[in-house]
Amino acid sequence: MDAEGRPAPQLHELTLTGAQAREYHLRLLAEVVRMLCAGLIHGDLSEFNILVDAQGPVIIDLPQAVNAAANNSARMMLERDVAHLTAYFGRFAHELLTTDYGQEIWMLYQHGHLYPGIELTGCFEHSARATDIAEVMRVVEDAREEAMARLAWTSATLEMA
Repeated sequence: MDAEGRPAPQLHELTLTGAQAREYHLRLLAEVVRMLCAGLIHGDLSEFNILVDAQGPVIIDLPQAVNAAANNSARMMLERDVAHLTAYFGRFAHELLTTDYGQEIWMLYQHGHLYPGIELTGCFEHSARATDIAEVMRVVEDAREEAMARLAWTSATLEMA
């Protein structure tokens, strides 16, 4: 609420300058990173779930946040959240539309290199290399054989006891 007791407006109610859009975008990306470092993804982040008070944007509506490590859709949800931010702020700062922060953030998280305060570039180099399906199947088969060996060992150990 402001000094007169009025509630903070939702982000979608505001018209921003390019500078404000870039600033808010970076601030919100920093919050997305902080949440992911804590193991959470908002899952429904958009200009409707962000209030703007005198100090700037504030993310709201967190009850649907998901555990990043335990949700099979975590990557998709993070990339969608970041894409919503980029699309909204890109209306005021068009250069943001050419960035790829979502995939950059996820790659850093996946490799254990993400931390609060990290300086993001908005760039992500997509691999042009084709997936080696035979290699993927070899890895799957190796994992299956290892699981079967562990199961056989456990069964044998239990029979001896």
